[in-house]
Amino acid sequence: MEHNKKMNDIDAHHGYKARMQDTVPYPLPALEKRGEGLAIGLALGGGAARGLAHIVVLEVFDELGLRPAMIAGASFGAMVGAAYAAGMPAAAIREHALSVLGHPIRAARQLLRGGETRPRNLLNFSLSRGMMLDGAALLDLFMPPDLPERLEDLSIPLLISTTDFHAAEEHVITSGPLRAAVAASIAIPGLIAAPKIDDRLLVDGAISNPVPFDHLQAAGCKPVIAVEVTGHPAGLVREERKPGQTELALGATQIMQLKIAELKRRLSPPELWIDPPLDAYRAYDFLKCREILERADTIRDDIKRRLTALLEGAGRVIPLPPPTT
Repeated sequence: MEHNKKMNDIDAHHGYKARMQDTVPYPLPALEKRGEGLAIGLALGGGAARGLAHIVVLEVFDELGLRPAMIAGASFGAMVGAAYAAGMPAAAIREHALSVLGHPIRAARQLLRGGETRPRNLLNFSLSRGMMLDGAALLDLFMPPDLPERLEDLSIPLLISTTDFHAAEEHVITSGPLRAAVAASIAIPGLIAAPKIDDRLLVDGAISNPVPFDHLQAAGCKPVIAVEVTGHPAGLVREERKPGQTELALGATQIMQLKIAELKRRLSPPELWIDPPLDAYRAYDFLKCREILERADTIRDDIKRRLTALLEGAGRVIPLPPPTT
């Protein structure tokens, strides 16, 4: 009886994509099609430092001569997606990331002394909030320079997922100042200060939609490729030492995000799901940039093979593996 109820609940969602196309509460950018009916949608999920693995997926796109018709990004995926949507080649994004994060000592010096962003500007302090990092200042330090000021000026349409704290729902940004939107999407509660945009207090987009592929489906993209880099906290809890409070909090958030992404994926699966093996790295392991990229490189050929097979199969859905027990 319970099994039948679950199956009926899932059957009730078979029209999920079609209903979304009629009810999206935000304006969709114009969809750019490539080839015969081909409009590739690319969703880049949140995962903090693990989001550096997105760069490898983008490099595969460049190697195959592919260009997404639309990109949707959450959290760190929004940051990487913004650079790529601005027309920056994936190899250049890798080079920039390594120049900033690939050398720990140099990265620490840049964080403390480099450029116009000083340590006092990175900290946002108030008696009610305590001390947190300022998202806009972080972007000034780590995002590639010379990006367009507004989302409308990007070469590829970009949807940025954020979470409206007071409305307790996802808020998608498709126009307006680019850096403000990305700063909202990366605003991890308790760590990075949440900005207000249009009188909304916006926080990390991955909280409400860890891999925002559904918006690409609603826009009519096909095939849709989703990249999930949340990772699993198993690597933390299996260590001999007990995880610290920050690790526990981040790990609990990871579990929540994984379950949200799994549910959304089963209700309306994208054509291709990519999840690099990143469990060995913590959300804040940005100074392990080179290691994370090397780890993601191990599945480069597999990504290329699966993506090529998908496109040659004219949108054939990659079978979803059975749920783990």
